[in-house]
Amino acid sequence: MTLPSFAVTFLETQPQSAAVVRAFHRWLKHTHRPLLQLEQQEIEVFLLRFKRKPTTRTLQQRRAEALRYLDWLHANGLLGFDPRCAWPRSNFPLPPLASQFIDSLVPTLRSSSVNAYRTALRQFHIWLNAHAAALDSLDRDTASKWLQWLHSRGLQPTTRVHAIQQVRTYLHWLEERNLLTHPAETLIRPGDLPKLPHYLPRPLSPDVDAKLQARLGCSDSPLMLGLLLMRRTGLRIGELMALLYGCIRTDPKGNRLLKVPLGKLDTERLVPLDRYTLKILNKLRRLGRRRRQYLLECPAGRKTLYHSYREALLLASQGLPDEHVTSHRLRHTYATTLLAGGMSLVGVMRLLGHKDYRMTLRYAAITDETVLVEYAAALNTSKRRYNIETAAPALLAIDPAKQLSDLARQLLLRSRDDDLDVAKTKNLARRLRRLASEVKRLQKRQN
Repeated sequence: MTLPSFAVTFLETQPQSAAVVRAFHRWLKHTHRPLLQLEQQEIEVFLLRFKRKPTTRTLQQRRAEALRYLDWLHANGLLGFDPRCAWPRSNFPLPPLASQFIDSLVPTLRSSSVNAYRTALRQFHIWLNAHAAALDSLDRDTASKWLQWLHSRGLQPTTRVHAIQQVRTYLHWLEERNLLTHPAETLIRPGDLPKLPHYLPRPLSPDVDAKLQARLGCSDSPLMLGLLLMRRTGLRIGELMALLYGCIRTDPKGNRLLKVPLGKLDTERLVPLDRYTLKILNKLRRLGRRRRQYLLECPAGRKTLYHSYREALLLASQGLPDEHVTSHRLRHTYATTLLAGGMSLVGVMRLLGHKDYRMTLRYAAITDETVLVEYAAALNTSKRRYNIETAAPALLAIDPAKQLSDLARQLLLRSRDDDLDVAKTKNLARRLRRLASEVKRLQKRQN
């Protein structure tokens, strides 16, 4: 398509943005909207197309190029509003108070948590700026509109919960300094947090797991071998990326262990290595240059990027019955396999690097296959129990009425020795004797 003259002028200095610029003007032509009449919500619709696709380095570059072009249009009077108000992760400048709050978090929180707060507050102030709302006069009605805007963006409930909690903490901090007109608790209430869905773990089925491990093991690609190591040790993808070259440890008994670096929960751990997993690890150490910091790294000496592992996993899982294989499902499969094999919850918890047993219950729930096996075993047990007269005819000589009476008598005797509740024990014994009388009457009728 033919680009307008101002777009050609922009591309003279930014030729690498040609694909994004053409996509933008193609979208404009399709929506039949003049450039100067565009509104913020419409720009958000265009920018969302870069979010729906898998995150790769190329797409990140295209997002940056799109923002650069929109900035240029705004600077030249061709766009009627600041496009950064429609870009959630832009470098919109934070107000001094918000920057001061972020600085107060640095000594106590991890850098990733601080960055999450910074992103949430930037989005919050972008929205306030776009709607001409002042922070010091913020009221419940304005806060409700912001909550509705979060929902309208189609964010996942978990993302919205984090954003709301982070902004609420910020408002409490402002309230402590008497910088709010209304109390923070009335602006954002506990009931404003969306309900989080509770998803079951999604481990791979044994057949798919075996086929995938065979494919990964036959490859000489460091990425695929790294994914196999992840499946055999329960590593998170970030831990695999940060795994050091010298990650093998030996205990006093000669057992080989994998030293997992600080990960999501800032905890180190040692994971036992079987012979096959140790063989994979040694093969990875032989691939690439010897003197390197990370076990798996790019030719430039940096950590291998996440999207490289994702593409390798998509390639390895092609044609499998369950093609939707993600890196975290390898961790689910590792945990559920150990639990199904009889390992204790505490042991799996230590191998996964969890601080709370509830995390282990969520990430390593019992598989459907184990439930079915246990269900079938219970049915067989019940069947044997109710068919006991055919299996053991001698037991028919036992008088059930006499057994119930004996049980009531023994219960009363034990209540004195074991210090049981006398009233409850007498009530239970009375019920047992009444049941014995009913059994006797049934026996007389049958005779």
